[in-house]
Amino acid sequence: MEWGTVAGMVTAVATMVTAVGGIYLGRRVQEVHKIVNQQRTDMMQYQKALIAMLKHHGIDVPEDQSTLP
Repeated sequence: MEWGTVAGMVTAVATMVTAVGGIYLGRRVQEVHKIVNQQRTDMMQYQKALIAMLKHHGIDVPEDQSTLP
């Protein structure tokens, strides 16, 4: 077997391993994003409920500075 053939086979296997690893990591990243996004949504809903309760009881709530232009 020639060295060119061996090098080609090694390159092909390395490329396949890299592709499979990339697909796996891509899926893991998507799972993490889904978890983080859900936690943020839950936190925002809870924060809205807290603000509503504070206002209901006459407590002034400062304006959210992060939403200002």
